[in-house]
Amino acid sequence: MYTSLIEKLAHTKALKWFPNRQVEESWIVEVEQELGFLLPPSYRWWLLNYGQAMLSGTQILTITSSEHREYTDTDILYIYRLADEQAKQEGKLELFIPDEDEYYYFDTRMTDARGEFKVMRLDYFNGEPEVYADSFAEFLEKLIDQRTPRNA
Repeated sequence: MYTSLIEKLAHTKALKWFPNRQVEESWIVEVEQELGFLLPPSYRWWLLNYGQAMLSGTQILTITSSEHREYTDTDILYIYRLADEQAKQEGKLELFIPDEDEYYYFDTRMTDARGEFKVMRLDYFNGEPEVYADSFAEFLEKLIDQRTPRNA
């Protein structure tokens, strides 16, 4: 199901993932219970199989154990807890916040038939969100493609 992504992950230098840093199923369930909704299947797959990664030097948000969550600014629930009420009402679940003029988030207001949330990109300059990807897996593939240097 994620063959293309697995292939890209095996050969990319843009994204560095950390072996043996997978997330435990119980951590995911705990986060979903607090959020009040299920995380998308491709994001769950990523967490259970890879867990943590840096893309161009910035951590993609993950899930940590509850005993470390309050001290881990790369935990998706920790960041969600810090979000203002307007962002929560707009269905924003932040996912990737690079040191640039943009950030990426799940739009949790609606899922597709597979249970996936769209990944949105917000440009700080124009303030307009745009659909970046239809799933977390597509999000990773697009970012890897965009940030992989092309050979001349």
